[in-house]
Amino acid sequence: MVAVTGLTFRSAAKINLNLAVKGRRPDGYHEIFTTFQAIDLYDTLTFEKTTSDGIEIISDCPGFPLGPENLIYQVLTQATELTAEPINVRVIVDKQIPTAAGLGGGSSNAAATLRAANMLYNLSLSDSQLAKWAGRLGADVPFFLGNAQAEGRGRGDLIRPVSFFTGFWLVLIKPAVDLSAREVYRAVDLSLTREGAVVNFSSCRDGEEFFPRAARAENALTTPVVGLCPEVGRVLRFLEEQGPVAARVSGSGPCVFGIFRKEPNLREISHASPSASWRFFACRPLAGQAAVGLESRTGECTDRQGVDCGNH
Repeated sequence: MVAVTGLTFRSAAKINLNLAVKGRRPDGYHEIFTTFQAIDLYDTLTFEKTTSDGIEIISDCPGFPLGPENLIYQVLTQATELTAEPINVRVIVDKQIPTAAGLGGGSSNAAATLRAANMLYNLSLSDSQLAKWAGRLGADVPFFLGNAQAEGRGRGDLIRPVSFFTGFWLVLIKPAVDLSAREVYRAVDLSLTREGAVVNFSSCRDGEEFFPRAARAENALTTPVVGLCPEVGRVLRFLEEQGPVAARVSGSGPCVFGIFRKEPNLREISHASPSASWRFFACRPLAGQAAVGLESRTGECTDRQGVDCGNH
């Protein structure tokens, strides 16, 4: 049996190219349709088995939770029910994805931790079992267990992998505000949602198909997001002035993204910003790869005779 004492995962952010709210479910959640697109903005999570007791999360990101409220911590705590081995692990999080932004950073970290726990503690869980576990953690988590492009239905947790055009650029702007997804969904007025606004990207094979659909796509959460946080409306108006094909709120916000045909001049755009507190990112969409990927592993050894055990 191969033992692994350390793993490093790259954990991508996502945007929602569209998001339609179709109604309220009996369980209190909302029925949605969305198109997820993972992007090349990453957190890096390093998992190290330790000899000390318990779970330790380390990050220098201000405000990043390090205890039981963090999904990383919750996954590892739940893993104790699946193995007799004590869960003594240190997780070092290099946090590049803005928190509470509608970019799925927490969900992506949770998916990376599910993969890590499965490997570090030989849980032998199948992809379908991991997906069920992911769905209990949060609606976006199942997406991050799969490929970089997918449609989400139900709460967003029923995932259908798709493939479509990725020859575009993105500018992301994160204003210096945070929003609760629960608060945003609570503010949705279902009488204002429009079934006709749903745009499907799965058949887009080139820019001639993709860009017109991107221009028509909508996020039904935009109105409640802007109502709760007028600063997001200010960001949207600014980004629309920079010449994108479309500017949208991602997920439940407050992060906003613009879709560009060509590489944008991020320095020029950021210098034109009316606020010094906004954060700017230039990103590309991912395709044909996992949203969460294993970067490296350490401490591998085997008990087979004649093979050296130790760090490699």
